[in-house]
Amino acid sequence: MPSITSREDLVRYVVTVTAFALVVSLTVDLTQQFLFFTSWTAVLRTAVITTLTAAGIAVPVSWIFGRAQRDLQEAKRRLEAISRTDPLTGLPNRRALIEAASQPSPEAMVMVVTDVDRFNAINDDHGYRTGDLLLQALGRKIEAHLSDFGLVGHMRGEEFALISTKVPVEQIVNAVVDMLRAVERTPIDTPQGSIQVTMSAGMAVRRPGDPFEKFYTDAEEALQAAKRSGTSQLRLSEHAREAALSGQAAERMSRILAH
Repeated sequence: MPSITSREDLVRYVVTVTAFALVVSLTVDLTQQFLFFTSWTAVLRTAVITTLTAAGIAVPVSWIFGRAQRDLQEAKRRLEAISRTDPLTGLPNRRALIEAASQPSPEAMVMVVTDVDRFNAINDDHGYRTGDLLLQALGRKIEAHLSDFGLVGHMRGEEFALISTKVPVEQIVNAVVDMLRAVERTPIDTPQGSIQVTMSAGMAVRRPGDPFEKFYTDAEEALQAAKRSGTSQLRLSEHAREAALSGQAAERMSRILAH
């Protein structure tokens, strides 16, 4: 059975099935009529009756089966979307991010991993519900700053990620720095009051042929280096730093990365 994902597909399926049923029915019926020919009036009358009968059966039956197929495809799409969506933030989840990062690409791929500085202390001081509200607000802020550059998602816990291709590394560096500064200077309102938070980030570049495991490890190690440097920090893996400093904005990148 063909894939039916829209009303147009459903109508096309009904028309196709009905036309096929008419051709078969008329072929069989008219063959019999000509084998036992009595008159053209009888042939015409039989053709009309066969057409109406075949159409009367084929249209509702094919519509029912086609609609069931369409509903099944829609349910599969919704289930697939749910399986790739984080229920807390509404962003793509770890599975979606890993699938995107694991895709072979002839071009360099960038991964940015960010997380909330001292998030455990926030949970301890304000409760896990407040922590969830913070993650939801930060997810929206990260998406607003970085979604133009690629896929933004919630990796796990307080960790978010960006997967990007076909974007110069220096542009992503600038966008991440802007995002970190925006988080730093904008307290987040919660039922417990406004809470000031900061985030740190690590960036890695996956070159063609590099395994995903190395790519992700490089980004995580860069993130840990950023967190060891303090709060609201960005650190790049060796390959990411090379890519950033080889771009047209190398001098500006040197100043940014020196902090």
